[in-house]
Amino acid sequence: MAAPKNERMFDHNASIVLVGCRGAGKRTLGFMGALHLRRRLVTEDHYFEKVTGLSRGEYLALHGKDQFARQNNDVFRRMLDSNRQGCIIECGMSSFAEEAQDLLRAFSRTHPVVYIHREKEQVSQLLDAADVDQLLKADEKHRSCSNLEYYNLYDESSCGASSSSGTSSPVDGRQNSSKLLRARQDFTKFLDLITGRGAKRAWLESPFSVKAIPPEFRSFSYALRLRLSYLVDMDLGWDDLEARADCIELIIDHWPDDLLNVVARQVALIRRNLGVPVIFHVEENPRGERRRSADEKDTMDSELLELGLRLGVEYMSLDLQRNDELVKRVLQHRGRSKIIGNFWLLNMGAIPWLDDKQLEYYARARDLGCDVVRIVRFCAADSSPEILEQFKSKLDETFPEPKPPLVAYDFSVLGVRTPLQTKVLAPVKHPDIVNERDHLATVSTATHAIEALFRQFILEPLQFYVLGANVSYSLNPAMQKAAYEFSGMPHTFRAVTCSTLDSLNQICLSDSFGGACLTTPFKVAIMPHLNVKSHHATAIGAVNVLLPLRGKTGTILDHANSRNKGGSAQSFFGDNTDWSSIVTCLRRAISPRNTVQPSKTTGLVIGAGGMARAAIYALVQLGCRNIFIYNRTKANAAQVAAHFNEWAATQGITANGSGSGPAGQTNTPPPFSSTPPAAVVSQVCHVLPSLLDPWPVGYQLPTMVISCVPATSVDGNALPADFEMPLDWLRSPTGGVVVELAYEPLITPLVAQMQALNQRSGSPSWAVVDGLEVVAEMAVEAFELMTGRPAPKKLMKSVGRRTWEQQQQRGYVPTSYYDFVQ
Repeated sequence: MAAPKNERMFDHNASIVLVGCRGAGKRTLGFMGALHLRRRLVTEDHYFEKVTGLSRGEYLALHGKDQFARQNNDVFRRMLDSNRQGCIIECGMSSFAEEAQDLLRAFSRTHPVVYIHREKEQVSQLLDAADVDQLLKADEKHRSCSNLEYYNLYDESSCGASSSSGTSSPVDGRQNSSKLLRARQDFTKFLDLITGRGAKRAWLESPFSVKAIPPEFRSFSYALRLRLSYLVDMDLGWDDLEARADCIELIIDHWPDDLLNVVARQVALIRRNLGVPVIFHVEENPRGERRRSADEKDTMDSELLELGLRLGVEYMSLDLQRNDELVKRVLQHRGRSKIIGNFWLLNMGAIPWLDDKQLEYYARARDLGCDVVRIVRFCAADSSPEILEQFKSKLDETFPEPKPPLVAYDFSVLGVRTPLQTKVLAPVKHPDIVNERDHLATVSTATHAIEALFRQFILEPLQFYVLGANVSYSLNPAMQKAAYEFSGMPHTFRAVTCSTLDSLNQICLSDSFGGACLTTPFKVAIMPHLNVKSHHATAIGAVNVLLPLRGKTGTILDHANSRNKGGSAQSFFGDNTDWSSIVTCLRRAISPRNTVQPSKTTGLVIGAGGMARAAIYALVQLGCRNIFIYNRTKANAAQVAAHFNEWAATQGITANGSGSGPAGQTNTPPPFSSTPPAAVVSQVCHVLPSLLDPWPVGYQLPTMVISCVPATSVDGNALPADFEMPLDWLRSPTGGVVVELAYEPLITPLVAQMQALNQRSGSPSWAVVDGLEVVAEMAVEAFELMTGRPAPKKLMKSVGRRTWEQQQQRGYVPTSYYDFVQ
């Protein structure tokens, strides 16, 4: 069978339609999606009123039920036809009508139509209706007229004050998690998956990010096998599963009541809590199920496989030994999901690796267009590791590049023969999950597998550093060491005080140098000496993470896959995580009401040093096009403003919101509500000359404030972070977020001012992000960049805050602000 045409690949700008019942959250998600994709939001209610000049209720009262139904169908058809490009379309209750569903089926042949649904309990609370069961039953018909679906999990962050670090924050009375933050993150990631934007953007942002390189192309990667039968009644928390593997293989191994919704919810929970790619696998013999006919089972398997594709999972596990019609249907509907073509050789007499039939299996999967080929073979004692390596060599000789990566391993009743048989997508288990059925992964955890790589000298222990003039009390070593131990990597991480490029060279030229976090005075000074830099570091003009490049071929992928290996470095790569850590903290704290609108939103940066540059870049990447800088030395602020205005001009970024946004987005926001003077309309950055001046006319009051005033000077002299905002600058009607980078003391004058303001208003309209949060995010990103492994974020953040508390108990007085920015 030849590879069938993929029927779910749409034009990159094709409008996206959202359908579902009342209370599913379509309007809110539509708003989030429109802002994220820079598209127009079209709502059915508003479109009906625009066409007819009357609201639905008014039209029904004036013209009667029959005329209303005819007009409603006509308006629905016109809404789809006239908004085929560049829109997010939110459908109202009209989508329950058969005529509208026929229109949606036709529309779904060329456009994404997404079914939005959520927990019954949440819909019941929102609608407070007695007929919710009947409504939800009718709602499931939306599956028949859509081609994708999104399970809108309840966002617990909207009602709690839990710290993003997983521990209580010493900054009293504030909510670290903004309302609907996690829902926004989940849905925008889903949109990136179904539109194909995600992988491209991750690679552009940093080719060394764990999100930039797909697991099948990493030097080593692991798939944590989780069974549906376990997840529906799991005895571990989701935090316990963090960073256990590069992806999750969700195995549908039993059929509970309301199966499709149960599975959709589990996929949503994995994405929300673990944030790694999902391999969707439908097991051939689900547990606890009565024996079914082949046709009956194929029907259920087809529904489940279709569901996985509708959910936009990153990988679909497809058994190529099943009937051709089922295989063909999956390949036709694959969309942007990658297909893992499986051959399970489970009998006692499984053919040996060197049999030509194995090459035929691989050839069939390749010819069908599978992205990965997986061959799993049961054996007793008839296959040595060397034989499998011979098969791989034979395969390389037979099939030229490019060809799909191979996942191949033996297993017995005791488990996988060796975790090193396959380098990519090796099956692993969680150390605390007992599952007598999962014989394919009962031997190894990812930590044990990585430890084995170091024991066999396939990977090598390396030395990592934080380097700078004053780093003796950096929090980074404690966080990094905890992450190494968790991940099974025997690396070391030290804080070394040095201030000259010669001393830096002596450390970095060692064969065992793994990477370094850089602080003053190296962030800017090292720039001319780097052959390879991320475009973020180039734009900011500073580097804070340094990596050796040891790839033999010289390609970025080869360099990335040479991490955790020693040897002579050909050159070095510089990246900047200051800005991205600030972005992460801003996104976590800012409310949907203050979501960035490029032509309107205003940001304020206090300071004009290296961190201020990162803060400005962070605001630009969020889409903010009106950025003000205040600094005690006005000339320094003017210099920084000039740097970014010149850079923005080269990128086509202007203050009216046009030009490229994050990762090449095109911003087409609404115009200014109050247009600034024409002479400065092209400038993104402006300087505030004095704290005594009123806020500039024509610009909205700031809703994002980032204080980059150091707690002490670089030479150790006292220079407290004593900045306070003029009250007239804090009168944003929607509040906002303040990021304070200094945290010695933790409650700086600015933090105290914001606390008092929130208390006077009676509600925390201003969220405050303390410096410990930003530091922890920097450490997490540095770990992933330097090792290529997913970071145990909760653990690192907990260790960082605990280390800081211990320093306070010892009466530590910092010698430099830069002790804390790393």
